[in-house]
Amino acid sequence: MITTPKTIGDFTFDRYGIQLAITGKYKADGSPDASISIVLTPTAITEEGVVQADQGQVQILRGHLSEVTDPAEQVAVGKIQAALQEFVTAKLG
Repeated sequence: MITTPKTIGDFTFDRYGIQLAITGKYKADGSPDASISIVLTPTAITEEGVVQADQGQVQILRGHLSEVTDPAEQVAVGKIQAALQEFVTAKLG
């Protein structure tokens, strides 16, 4: 949910649709790295169905973990990494 809903055109968008892509990799020295792509699309649930405002999209693109410098992004990436590690451990042991 969006803390402060956005009005675009005739609709008030109170949530985001999320597209997330993460590619984990290792550098030549063995240290982990990743590229991250997040696209947040303002979304509203209306009587007509789901409405998305592509023109209001927010894109966050990071080619390397070293590019993640915003504290909020660092927290999010850390939590995503931990959740993925937990998932991999549960599935693959």
